[in-house]
Amino acid sequence: MNRATLATTSLMAMSLLLTLACGSGSPGPSPSPQPSPSPTTQVGSAAQAAALVFASDRRFAQMQPLRPDMIGQSSWFEATDDGDGYLVTITFGAGDCQAGCIERHTYAYHVTHEGEITLVADEGDDINIAPAPGRPDPIDLHVSLSSGPTCPVVTNPPDPNCADRAIANATVFVFNTHGDEVAQGVTDANGSLMLQLPPGAYYVAPEPIEGLMGQAAAQAFSANGGDSVALVFSYDTGIR
Repeated sequence: MNRATLATTSLMAMSLLLTLACGSGSPGPSPSPQPSPSPTTQVGSAAQAAALVFASDRRFAQMQPLRPDMIGQSSWFEATDDGDGYLVTITFGAGDCQAGCIERHTYAYHVTHEGEITLVADEGDDINIAPAPGRPDPIDLHVSLSSGPTCPVVTNPPDPNCADRAIANATVFVFNTHGDEVAQGVTDANGSLMLQLPPGAYYVAPEPIEGLMGQAAAQAFSANGGDSVALVFSYDTGIR
């Protein structure tokens, strides 16, 4: 074998070895790692759905349930089960809210059982809703539990002996938006309980009470540091 043939054979052998080592064809860029799917939150109540909505937007950092007994409430929410998830309606009012608010703006969200939030309605007056500034101070949460009616007939004026009764020694649980328990406490003789929590969105559920019908529905809220939140839970005695 002459030198030219030997050199050609050596080059072919080296080329074959490089092809086997690197793979056939031109190598392309390495595929980017695919992001892991974000964990879902299993939503088991309208109250938890509301807390998730509050946590999704700083404008909703100070939300409490609609309280018919509260005069001048300028922002509130309502949350219900709509069959395939939950409907959370948030209302902001402006202008003489002592008399019911002259202007109103409403946002409605649908929340699936997997925690997906979709805005389904955005309507009403043009109200400037600025995110409330946050502070690191704790939230003061005040919870009251009572049962009623205590008499079969309601009179006007109300009979003091027929007033709702406080529920003592009842355990109240506080959960974060993911459904994790973050605090609990027991009501005193007046049916009251006070807890301190970091700023954020939560929902609260008291335990079932023996001898009373059903269980008081869970309630959600969100608050900034330094805020005070009052939640009232009522149990049905079944007296009619």
